[in-house]
Amino acid sequence: MAELTGEVLGPSELTGPERDRMFAIMEQVYDNTDRAVFEDDLAGKDEVIVLREPGGEVGGFSTQLFVDLDLDGRTVRGVFSGDTVIAPEHWGGMSLFQTFARRYIVPRDDPWYWFLICKGQRTYRILPTFFTDYWPDRHRPTPPEAARIMAGYATTLFPDDYDPATGVLAYRHPKDRLRPGIAGVDEVTVRNRDAAFFAERNPGHALGHDLVCLTELDPGNLRPRHRERLLGP
Repeated sequence: MAELTGEVLGPSELTGPERDRMFAIMEQVYDNTDRAVFEDDLAGKDEVIVLREPGGEVGGFSTQLFVDLDLDGRTVRGVFSGDTVIAPEHWGGMSLFQTFARRYIVPRDDPWYWFLICKGQRTYRILPTFFTDYWPDRHRPTPPEAARIMAGYATTLFPDDYDPATGVLAYRHPKDRLRPGIAGVDEVTVRNRDAAFFAERNPGHALGHDLVCLTELDPGNLRPRHRERLLGP
């Protein structure tokens, strides 16, 4: 299977057939999807990473929202990833995260964060695979500053669903969820310590609950062995 190529567009630049294909991929991977909810999420985002097959058809996407938090009298900035999915036949490629990295992981004067929520262990494992510092981390407790930022963006974006005691978005209303077998914490993957940690911290993942996560999007926070591959020489 040929590698997908990525580009970043505004939601208004997407055509009707492209939106149809994006939602069709969502239906492949998620239960309890709703076209109106999908369209509302898309309309509320600033940018969309679109992955394309060699012929131009959409093979995956990730929606992005720029967020400014007022935290303790200062502004904390970052990007929040919303609906994100890749067609199963393209799983295992690097195109999505490489496109994300080249767009958002750039040197800045002030800290710039990735506000990430994870329904599945595959998404969570992006953090230990590519980043040096990220939260939550099975190796160490979350520092108070990171915890405040995580709670800040979770309560701003999901005020009715965030549980500060667990760090999980336990949705009160029906929510899309990964299809059985895709949620991905089984007797094989649970042998991976990061997957097992995700399952422990987010026991309701099969119901569509999201684990609230955070990392700083700075080139120096990428693990050295991945930095050039992601960002280029």
